[in-house]
Amino acid sequence: MKRLLFLLGGMLFCFSLFSQAEFKWGLEVYPNYSHRRLIAQTTISNSEIRELEAMEVGRFSYTGGLFAQWRGQRAGFQAGLRFMDTGYRTVRTNLSPDDFPPPGAEQKRDIYQNFNLEIPAELQFYHELNEKNDFFFMIGLSLAYNLANYHKTAFYTGETPEVRREKADNDNFARIHYSFQSGMGWEHHFNEGFAIVVQPTFQFWMSSLLKETDINRNLYSVGLRLGVKL
Repeated sequence: MKRLLFLLGGMLFCFSLFSQAEFKWGLEVYPNYSHRRLIAQTTISNSEIRELEAMEVGRFSYTGGLFAQWRGQRAGFQAGLRFMDTGYRTVRTNLSPDDFPPPGAEQKRDIYQNFNLEIPAELQFYHELNEKNDFFFMIGLSLAYNLANYHKTAFYTGETPEVRREKADNDNFARIHYSFQSGMGWEHHFNEGFAIVVQPTFQFWMSSLLKETDINRNLYSVGLRLGVKL
C-alpha cells in the first residue's frame, strides 16, 4: 500500500510541476518482446527451476493507447491510458497423457496471455538537435489493473497449429501491478501541430503475476514505442 501511495504521489507531483508547460496529446503503440523473471521459493528444487527456465520463453506482445504531455524547454511530463496484451509462452513439447489433442497432433505449446489497463507517468529530458528534431531520455513508473488472463494451447500437426483458448482462474492473479520503465528516443516535428516519436523502451513489472504461490513471475518487455503527437 505504501508503494502505491508513493507512486500516486510521484505522479501528482510531476503533474503539478509541468502543469504550466505546453500541452500536447497523441496516440502510441508499443510492439514488444515480453518475457518473465522466475521467482521460486526454497521448497522448489533446482532441477524444477532449471526445467522451467528452459521451457518458458518470451513472445510478441503489444500495448497501445492515448497520452497527454506537458513540456517545457528541457523537460516534460507525460501520462496516459493504455491497453496492454502481454505474457510469455513455452517451447514446443511432446504431448502428455493429460492432454486432449485434435487428431494427428504431435506437439503442443502453452501461451499465457494477460490483459491490463495501464496508467503510465513519465519524465522526459530533451536535447534539441535542430529546429525539427529532438533527442530525449525517458524514465517513468506505471500502474496497471489486471482485466483478464487466458491460457492458450497450440496443438501442432506438423507445422500447423490448432489453438484452444480458455480463461484462466483469476482468483489468484494480482489485480494491481506497478512497473519501472526507461527509454531513449527521437522526436521529429513536421510542423507546430504534428510530430512523430520513436522510442526504444524497456519495462519491468516489479509486482508479481500471482498473489501467493511457490512459483511466481515478474513480467518485463523490450520493444519500440511509436507515437504521433498532435
